[in-house]
Amino acid sequence: MFRKKIFFFILLTVSLSLQAVSPVTYSASAHQIRINGNSNVQRWSAEVPRVTAVGDFVVNNGRLEAISRLTVEVDATAIRGSEGNIMTEKIQESLKVQQNPRIVFRLSRLDNISQTGNEFTVTASGNLTLAGVSRPVELVATGRVMPNGDIQISGVEEMKMTTWNVQPPRAMLGALRTADDITVNFSLTLKK
Repeated sequence: MFRKKIFFFILLTVSLSLQAVSPVTYSASAHQIRINGNSNVQRWSAEVPRVTAVGDFVVNNGRLEAISRLTVEVDATAIRGSEGNIMTEKIQESLKVQQNPRIVFRLSRLDNISQTGNEFTVTASGNLTLAGVSRPVELVATGRVMPNGDIQISGVEEMKMTTWNVQPPRAMLGALRTADDITVNFSLTLKK
């Protein structure tokens, strides 16, 4: 009888510890992504209204312990420029959205998680496919695990359009030229 109790106690302990480290699939419930850049005339921005994100996260006692998979997809056809329809058309033309309607980030490696309470900083590597060209990127993001179990992640990524063979948009017969450098500000809320 004593052996059975010990066996069931060990089985229960192992089972509970396995549950604590198993990844759980989360998906985006809210997002905000804004692209900022400059031109020889003024600063500009573009909003990204349609995003999907799905990933497998290990959260234990309100702390992020691992990310084993993460894919973020942006509907490039929905990106809207701050200066109206002509700007939106120029962005879509530069991104070649007819042939490549999606911008996709796929996590390839989680390099580091540093944790302070329920807040964390993540350093990760992945591939970003933009305008049909895939390049490796390294991201640093901060976030927190919310009391309801949701995960909020945000960050800022600076990049050059030409890294992905995207020609910076021009307008007015070339009189208006956008700079190659852009900044992407992102914020995602992920739910189980």
